[in-house]
Amino acid sequence: MLLSLSTNCSTTKPGDQDGDQGPDKAKIDQMDPVTSGGKGQAVLSLHKRFSYPDACKYGLTLTNHLPYGITNISFRFTAYTKDGPLPQQVLRNFIEIDPGESEYREIEFTGTACKGVDHIEIADPGRCAMGDLSRYSSQPGDCIRHAYIAKSPYVKLVQK
Repeated sequence: MLLSLSTNCSTTKPGDQDGDQGPDKAKIDQMDPVTSGGKGQAVLSLHKRFSYPDACKYGLTLTNHLPYGITNISFRFTAYTKDGPLPQQVLRNFIEIDPGESEYREIEFTGTACKGVDHIEIADPGRCAMGDLSRYSSQPGDCIRHAYIAKSPYVKLVQK
């Protein structure tokens, strides 16, 4: 299914998308990704939310504003409810992003609806290859310094 992005936040309603029928249909909220911010950093934007009765999926775009290509960068995402973290963490890699280019990925958390997610913590497991960092030389915290985490209207993002 192909959805177009608009400059404003939007919400689909039941029956808006072909083939989205039944109790597991997601409510989709989306906006254009944030592609600017930070100072010469890659920009991580959470700009899409798929709401299910017992799960929540998010769409993310990483835009490279570094003066060099990103061979690989990983982020670890942990969703928190008011009672604490959900049991699963999601590790997502972005790969082969040239300067000025973007890449889209999705993350999903089960066990709660989107309205139950208080915030998402974004951590750096120290896995990246870009510029003078390699998978052998990078340590936790080295990679996320090169990323600006844009604010999202869908959930609070906390950089660890």
